[in-house]
Formats: sequence, C-alpha cells, structure tokens
Amino acid sequence: MISFTSATKEIAEEAFQAALEGDLPRIKVLADYSFHMETCDQEGNSLLHYAVHSGNTELVRFLVERCGLDPAWANKELITPFDLAHSMGEKGRRLEEYFEQVCGFSHESCYRNPILRGMYPDPSIVRVGEDYYMVNSSFIYFPGIPVSHSRDLVHWKVIGYVMTDPDWAREHLGPLSGGRGFWAPDISYHDGWFTVCATLRLNDDAPCIQLQMVTRSRKPEGPYEEPVLHPVRGIDPSIFHDDDGKTYMLLNRGARLMEISADGKNCLSEPELIWYGWDKHGPEGPHLLKKDGWYYCFLAEGGTGIGHKITVARSRNLRGPYEDCPYNPIMTQKDSAGAIQCCGHGKPVSTPDGRWYMVYLASRLYDGAWGFLGRETCLDEITWTADGWPLVNRRRGPSYMAPLPFPEKMAAGEQEESLPYGGWLCPRTIEPSLIRTEADGRLLIRGQGLDLKNPDCRSLLLKRQPAFSFTDSFAMEALEGDGFEDAGMTLYYDENTYIKFGISGERAYVMEYIDDQYTRVTEGPAGTAGGSVGLRVETRGLVREFYLNDTLFAALDQVTCLCSEGLKKGKRFTGAMTGVYNNGKNLICWRQHSRI
Repeated sequence: MISFTSATKEIAEEAFQAALEGDLPRIKVLADYSFHMETCDQEGNSLLHYAVHSGNTELVRFLVERCGLDPAWANKELITPFDLAHSMGEKGRRLEEYFEQVCGFSHESCYRNPILRGMYPDPSIVRVGEDYYMVNSSFIYFPGIPVSHSRDLVHWKVIGYVMTDPDWAREHLGPLSGGRGFWAPDISYHDGWFTVCATLRLNDDAPCIQLQMVTRSRKPEGPYEEPVLHPVRGIDPSIFHDDDGKTYMLLNRGARLMEISADGKNCLSEPELIWYGWDKHGPEGPHLLKKDGWYYCFLAEGGTGIGHKITVARSRNLRGPYEDCPYNPIMTQKDSAGAIQCCGHGKPVSTPDGRWYMVYLASRLYDGAWGFLGRETCLDEITWTADGWPLVNRRRGPSYMAPLPFPEKMAAGEQEESLPYGGWLCPRTIEPSLIRTEADGRLLIRGQGLDLKNPDCRSLLLKRQPAFSFTDSFAMEALEGDGFEDAGMTLYYDENTYIKFGISGERAYVMEYIDDQYTRVTEGPAGTAGGSVGLRVETRGLVREFYLNDTLFAALDQVTCLCSEGLKKGKRFTGAMTGVYNNGKNLICWRQHSRI
C-alpha cells in the first residue's frame, strides 16, 4: 500500500466513496484508468475495507479476485476487512464466509501479530517436546531477560527471569545508562540444560563495551547459575550445538563463529567470520540451524529501522563457504503503509509434527513515526522450497491474521502473579530495602529523595506500555508522615525522557522531562490533606490526560518523547513504560485499580 496523500486526492475520495456505496461499475472504471489499487486512506484502510461496509459481495469479490486486495490486510489499528465483516453480524455473514474461503481459516481459528505486544524485542526460541520457550531483550531492567512459555506458539506467559540476583544486577547493571544492559539473548537446550547467552552492553567508557554473558539452568524458569562474562567484542550472541558434540557461539558482524565449552564457561577459539550477509548493511542476530545435511545461517540485516530484514545462506560445511539464498530477503516489510514495520532478527523453530515457524521482531509506529511500544515479537510460518530454502510467510511480509498453529490447544494465558515482584520491573536493580510487592497486589516503595532523572533512583516500579491507547489507574496512600512528600505515577522511557504525575505536599503536578530539563509543567492544589488519592492516566496516541480523583487535572498533546525516536541521546532501543514512583523519603503504598 502507499499513502493516501500520494494519490490524487479527488480520485481517491471518489473511489473510497464509490466502494462505501457498493458502486461496482464506478470502481471498475476507476481501476481501469485512474485509481491505484494499492492506495489506502490516512488510517490505513484499503478500498476493500470500504467495500465491506457496503455489503456488496460482487464488489468485494472483484476487489479480491481481480485486484488482489487481501481480506487479512490490516489498517493502522490492526483491523482487517475480515474483522469488519465479522463485526457486522448477520449483515456481514456472507462476506465473512467468503473471506474464510479465501484465507483458508475462520475468524475464530486465527492469531494476530504481534503475538507479544509492548517491548519484547530480539526474540529467541527453543522447543523441548511440546513446550516452547522464548527470551527477549531486557536492557537495564531488572529482573532481567524474561523467559516465556507456550504450548501453541501464540499464547505466551512469562514464567521467570534469567537474572534475578539484585546484588549481581547492582554491580553490573547499576552503573549503566538507559538503553544498555542485556541485548539480544538466545536460549538453547542440550543435554538437559537450558543455556541463555546475551550481550551485556556497557557504557562507552568501559574497557570492553561488549561482554558476552552465558548462564544455564535445568529449568527454563530458573534459577540460573551465576553468569560468566566473556570479554569478546560483538553483539547478538547465539549458541549452536553441533551433531559432533561441539558447542559454538555466534556473534555479529555478519556471523562469526567461536567454539566454546559445553557449559559455556570457556572460549576455546577466536571468533572467525563464516558469512557477512546478503545485504551487507548492519548484519547481526546470527543463528545457525542444521537440517538435511545443510547448515543454514540466518541474519538480521539492514539496520533495526525501516528496511530491516531476515536473510539466510547455507553450506554443507559449518565454516563455509556459505551460499546466499536466491530468495533473500526471506522476511521484510515491503509495504510502506503496513501497520507492522521493521521486521527482522528472527529464529526458526520446528513443531513436533514437522512444521516450521519463525519468531522475529517488528515495530508499530504511531502516525508512521513514533514507536512507543518498542519492538514487539511476531510469528509466521516457514515453508521450504523444492530446492531446500526456507521462506517466511511465503515472502509476503508479516501476516496480520494467520491460522493458529495448534487450534486444538488451550491458551496458556498470563499469570504474572507468580513472578518475582509481581511482574514489575525497576531500572538496573531492585533494592529490597526500598521496594516490597504484596500478595494482594499492593506496591510499597520507600523513597530515596532522588528524582527520576538520577540514574541512582531505585524507588520506582514499571511495566511495559501495552498499546497505543490504554488507561492506567492507581490509588495512592502515604503510610508514614503527614502526606505525600513527592510521589505518583510515571510515563517513563529512560532517565532522559519521562513524565511525572504526582503530589508533593499540597501541590499536584504534571511534569514532562526531556533531555536535561522539565519542559512542560502544570501545577495546582492537590485537594487532599492525606488519605488515599486516585490517580489515572488515559493515553490516546500522542495525547495524555491526567485525572486526580476522577477529575481532569491536566492534558498534554504531542507527547513524542516516550519512544526511541523522541530524543537523540545515548542508546534508545527500548519502549515506553508506565508505573509508580516515590521521590520523597517516606513510605508510599499503591494499589492498581485497572489497566485497560
């Protein structure tokens, strides 16, 4: 699809109106002479979206069968023509049945990408029997490196973390600036051990800015052994266990191969380049797969932004030379108007019945520019060509709707209550003397008297922003002193960009911090002398509304700082977070009312 503004406005408006009215003769004329069928409107709706509203089955069939429009293609809100037909009830029944025939799956038996939403980048996956385990980058957040579990590849729950020792995190993550920390972890399974490796990216003034962390556990949820750190330059490590019993680590740039001990604690050789890549721009994220006598090497190329892609090469010999796949890239987003962009950094996994899938990262950009949710995790099926090459989603780019891999299996669901700290995260480490999470969901934080701009501040708890539009609300209560010294809710990216909505004494405030100063500040009476206070933040794209005891206190528009694109400073590869903070010195309690 191309942007609405790239077509003649009058012709586009005429075409969309004709489709909305079900005017097939007019659509045929426009298709023949003036209207480009790849055109979508400002919200990403295709002509097929409009045609569905008309209920004209003949028009819909023409657009699908003669013009090639896809019933499973999504607009910016990830709504497809298939979804619209389903939402129309009996009026859309015939269209829904037709779309089911075209797509090869029913509306109830499909999944949607991204499968993990919010900041879940750099996925790595492994299967053990009928169970799948996945890890994602966590950067400076603690607990570090979430481990997720699924039985059907679509529904995931976090079951544990690789890094759970606050003392280790205090030493190794504590000094780091935002955006550094654990990059691109990999999980593998061999001889009864789950091995996780990741790059520990340090500050730029460190003697070796990239260390390769390796740890392992008999259980995927942990606990994991104390990590070993190898001072070997490179990022995006992965581990490959070959048939001869040898174990290797791969690193970028391209794919560099290094033999390591089976437990990952010793490096047995120097990294050696085996394939630099097909695109040759930013080759990273190497993974090896051995299948049918071939070594397949997968890379992420093109940089992590627009144009990101997955490529593959193969060789009969582990060390090469490797032959480029003639179908490269095997996954990329070619559609500039697609809701899912920046697809890359993938790892394949097989199913017990012999099928193959790939998890990979992607981004959704609000208004095509602002990636508040960070990089998310997607899933698509791999098919193998007759000459033995893997293609992800038949090279069509990311799917928006696809058939469930295992429709008969129950969803795993989310059970964050069993996780350390109730699933809450803190930058760098959690200080047990400052933070306590109760079984009933209460959050207790003792303040340090430090502002959020101070990297030493540990008196906050955060979770990933789950969607472009959502509501978060808490009841806040002071358990010591005469009231709130300085505490509230935060919308947080890192120590350089965040928003605070809180109470300090008799004053309520909303403060936006960008780079090195508070740029927008709204203040007013708190209207409370103590007791419990209700705080609610409603997020709608670039707008944030702040409610104090259900009364609108302030609103900010054009909030663009809470994403990687919002400021050029340091390493910005993460996503927006939401949570609570205490910048005073007394003890504050929060109880979350809702997260919608």
